[in-house]
Amino acid sequence: MPAIPLITPAPLKAADLLREWRLLKDLAHCARDRDLADLPRGQSSVMVIPGFGAGDWATGILRGRLSRLGHHVYGWGLGINKGQVEVDVERLLPKLTAIVARREQPVTLVGWSLGGVIARQMARKRPDLVADLIALGSPLVGGPKFTFTAAWYARKGLDLDAIAAKVDAYESRHALPCPLLSIFTPHDGMVHPGASHDPHHPEVTYREVDASHLGLCVAPEVLEVIAQRLARP
Repeated sequence: MPAIPLITPAPLKAADLLREWRLLKDLAHCARDRDLADLPRGQSSVMVIPGFGAGDWATGILRGRLSRLGHHVYGWGLGINKGQVEVDVERLLPKLTAIVARREQPVTLVGWSLGGVIARQMARKRPDLVADLIALGSPLVGGPKFTFTAAWYARKGLDLDAIAAKVDAYESRHALPCPLLSIFTPHDGMVHPGASHDPHHPEVTYREVDASHLGLCVAPEVLEVIAQRLARP
């Protein structure tokens, strides 16, 4: 039975960032756990989209291990994620179209943090190109309100409550065209774990992992969950 995050989303405090010390633990586990023999293999097409402020360098370990399991894995190839969701969706669609044409199968999109938001919008834009969605610590509700970027947006004079209401209204009107796996951590210091719960879409599976937000792309437990998901018929 998948874990379901019943925590109510709440704004993060500056002290919550201290939870990210667990990244050191995640990196240590990553360095020790190099044996993929017990994980299921496959030949899925997979694109991994980085989070805000990150690029393909941040998802390299995850992509490399999925490749070693036999999957055809791609980075997003757009440099640093600057938070331009709709712009990035349009920029990614030609690449996604080319992958589907080459592999003759739709792609599983794995999005870390804001990358998960981009992945969901891509699936809505071109559902024929997307087989499955996997979000790693993604803010599925509230926009930036429940993330570490909230204070930055507030200093710019933006109304976080109004943005959250707009996001909620949009999600309630636009169903996801495929299932979603939301992987979250109760130790997240950058996206409140409750924000990774999607109240609008029925085909969402939740998995709780023991990792930091920054460690979601390196933690062996996350790799195992993704590998199991990709192994589904």
